[in-house]
Amino acid sequence: MAYIRQSRFSGIRFVFILFFLPVCGWSQGYYFYDFGHYEPTVVLDVGIHAGIMNSITDIGGNKNGSKGIGALTTRSSQLGIGAAFTATYKDFLALRLELNSGRVAQFDSTLADATSPTAKGRYERNLHFRSSIFDMGLLLEFHPILLRNYTINDRYFPRLSPYVCLGVGATFFNPQAQYQGRWIDLSPLRLEGQGFDEYPDRQPYSKTMIALPVGFGFRYEVSRTLFLRAEFLHRFTNSDYLDDVSEKNWVDPSLFNKYLQPDQAAIARQLYNRSTTINPPRNTRPRGNPGETDTYWSAVLKIGICINRSR
Repeated sequence: MAYIRQSRFSGIRFVFILFFLPVCGWSQGYYFYDFGHYEPTVVLDVGIHAGIMNSITDIGGNKNGSKGIGALTTRSSQLGIGAAFTATYKDFLALRLELNSGRVAQFDSTLADATSPTAKGRYERNLHFRSSIFDMGLLLEFHPILLRNYTINDRYFPRLSPYVCLGVGATFFNPQAQYQGRWIDLSPLRLEGQGFDEYPDRQPYSKTMIALPVGFGFRYEVSRTLFLRAEFLHRFTNSDYLDDVSEKNWVDPSLFNKYLQPDQAAIARQLYNRSTTINPPRNTRPRGNPGETDTYWSAVLKIGICINRSR
């Protein structure tokens, strides 16, 4: 128990030192940057970024039917933006607080000329979704080529630095589908029988999920005040409902009248099984795969400004 307390205290102390002591004027451990400039041991920068976002869920995917990370595709990619505050210790280790906003979407209809049986089955299923995304995360970066001996009296190092990163965060989402020209929120329709007495194992899902981002990137130091980055980040989640699809078995559509308002029930009967436009009926083959949780990813370009280097 004492070891656990000590580990927690050490982690809290590390975060405090990395983020707050430089802001308070920590002046120990200065070392040479370039001719006429010095910097603290912990360099602080703020930045913004923009790029594309997409997801790997039960809907869409690639045409060869690959699963997991192999199902990554740029089809239906959406815009994503964000901002970050980063504290970098002696160039090689950084802690980053990041906020992101964007959208993900997938469409079974993109698999019209699929080659694998599973992908063809998704095309016949004819589901689609989009979801807004807002996430916040705390990530640790490691820049391996910038590890060096800081006791020497110079600071020559490559301007371009590859890095890897990982972290933890929370993501807020809201799956929707298009119905008669409008985008309809899917969660209130309970298309898989969530909360129905006839399906006691299916409960309403939370639209907040835990995300574990893992990725890599390249940082380029343009000057002592300007940074550029290119980064790919893949986020593993603990939810299978980013796309509102999870269960293998289809719900009995007559139950919508029992549990929903009449206007909701009418929409739910249209949206729960959209395969009738391609290959009716499509309720004898799996709707989703509860054995795999959903993931989403981003590929972005970043620009950052150092806020505490001095002459």
